[in-house]
Amino acid sequence: MKKIILFGASGNIGQKVLEIIKHNSSYTLVAFSVGLKDYLVEEILNNFKFVKIVYAINIKKYWQIKYPHILFVNDDICKLFDVDTNCVINALSGFIGFKVTIKALQQKKLLLNANKESFVVGGNLINDLQSEYKTKIYPIDSEHCAIWQCLEKNNNIKEIYITASGGPFKDFSLNETKNVTLNDALRHPTWNMGQKITIDSATMFNKAFEIIEAFHLFKTNKIKTLIHSQSIIHSMVLFEDNAIKAQLSVPDMHQVINYFLTYPKRVPLKNQKQLNFKNLISLDLQEIDQKRFLPVAMAMECLNEYNTKSIAMNAANEICVAAFLEKEITFFSITKIVYEIFKTVKNEKLSTYNEIYEFDQDIRKKTLHKIKGVV
Repeated sequence: MKKIILFGASGNIGQKVLEIIKHNSSYTLVAFSVGLKDYLVEEILNNFKFVKIVYAINIKKYWQIKYPHILFVNDDICKLFDVDTNCVINALSGFIGFKVTIKALQQKKLLLNANKESFVVGGNLINDLQSEYKTKIYPIDSEHCAIWQCLEKNNNIKEIYITASGGPFKDFSLNETKNVTLNDALRHPTWNMGQKITIDSATMFNKAFEIIEAFHLFKTNKIKTLIHSQSIIHSMVLFEDNAIKAQLSVPDMHQVINYFLTYPKRVPLKNQKQLNFKNLISLDLQEIDQKRFLPVAMAMECLNEYNTKSIAMNAANEICVAAFLEKEITFFSITKIVYEIFKTVKNEKLSTYNEIYEFDQDIRKKTLHKIKGVV
């Protein structure tokens, strides 16, 4: 039985995880964290009876009265690791998920990781820890899950193709995105996601982070991004004989989560849709224009052992997206500001969590100053 700690239970991925494990007796939820959507705490507790610890930013006093057998914490999210577990699901968004990834590896837990920022800011450290503690990381991401399924044990990768829907503005020039509104940016044509990742998909920073994650997961810098608006091919692998393997499915993160929860066995999932070939299925693929989508160009520049530029890209983007959601900057300004910050950073290697954290915080301050017009 998998005893699961779920970090980010109130987010889009976290909610899908809960849907899957709710009706499966092979899984037990023993701890979880929520962010601002703390109204979901009671619903989760009513559905999962073996929870021991809950992390929430704002603890309600009546929770402690209603659920006296549960420990509620808000000072350190990693206190969830105090419970007995053999499976950790990191569905947190942003830099905060990095320390959770590190802790899970150090405790030798099976890690299902949806926090791509962990690899973006500290991919080398994560790989070192994984090797040291002999732990497994399964990537909860449609693109990386697809690559995983295409790999062949005895054959080397010649190139990886990561697909991207292109978001709602794939046919806009960069200059035309100056007129994009918040409501426009939050309408993704294919995926149903939280606000942060939806904006990242519209700017293509989400794809940039996936490129860096793929570099660390699959140990190759031979990565190309293809615009594929249908989102049916999730990724492809080119082998040395120029044969290409692709993974196709109806776009649904439930399938990705279920695949790794039951890996290596494939287990059917209730209500999982199948591609219907009675209807014409069109598969359009075209290499992305890196001059139009600067985040992809920035990511390709980060594919080496150094990580200051990728840390800077992530930190500046997090600040800019938050500012855009508060209508403090324009959609166009997200890419513009992140690119300006990115270009000021020297290419260096930071090896410890503290080094990475301090550099991350410094970039956030510089980004806030730029947003406020302070030099």
